Amino acid sequence: MRVLTKIYNFLRTIWLIVGAFLYLFVYGAIVLLIGYLLGKEKGKKFVLKQVEIFGRTAFKLLGVKVLVCGNKPNINENYLVVCNHQSILDIPLVLGYVEPVAFIAKKELGKFPMVNVFLKHLGSVLIDRGNIRQTALAIREVMKKMNEGYHFLIFPEGTRSENGEMLPFKPKSLEIAYKSKVPILPVSIWGNHLITPKHKLTVSGNKTSILIGDFVYPEQFSSEEELRLHVESVIRSGIEKLKEVLDNEKSDC
Repeated sequence: MRVLTKIYNFLRTIWLIVGAFLYLFVYGAIVLLIGYLLGKEKGKKFVLKQVEIFGRTAFKLLGVKVLVCGNKPNINENYLVVCNHQSILDIPLVLGYVEPVAFIAKKELGKFPMVNVFLKHLGSVLIDRGNIRQTALAIREVMKKMNEGYHFLIFPEGTRSENGEMLPFKPKSLEIAYKSKVPILPVSIWGNHLITPKHKLTVSGNKTSILIGDFVYPEQFSSEEELRLHVESVIRSGIEKLKEVLDNEKSDC
């Protein structure tokens, strides 16, 4: 039985790599072409819808069951998604089950063909972490875009967890939300670290979970630290709920 499981997981790992390539360079090219032909506004909506479908389909194709707690937010309200970070699958999970959101990403991602185009469609902002001046300008751009209605995703831990347990949030990691007074949507994830652990591409788990919380409003807090600690506590609490949900396979939290 263990041998069969290893073979199955190996095949899923190959499929993850091949599927990602096919999506980006084949299907992705077709999606972008159709989006271009539809025009700016209709084209953008079409591409973003396909990104959402991709987020959900990725888990179905990998044979991973996703248990969802909470409801998708009102997309007409401006907000910042704050989430714990477990795996490379966190991003497609948020894209598929919360909303296609923009990212604050390292500038190196902009060098990948097709990836850079989708980042642009999502409204993402690239940061050179070694360049303080450029980072400051990028943060201003993020704040400007949020005020224009873009929704961003950030991982305040700064890196993926080794064992899935949430790391402390980095100091001032929610400064953008606190200064701009944009509502925060806390999102908890549990299970992705079992599917694709940190530093590995192997696919081994078969179920994961996500909890979409209630909005947190920065103006109700006296400092960024107070806001950050509260949001961190909310997400930690959500993770504990998801552990129980995943064990029982019931999305009743």
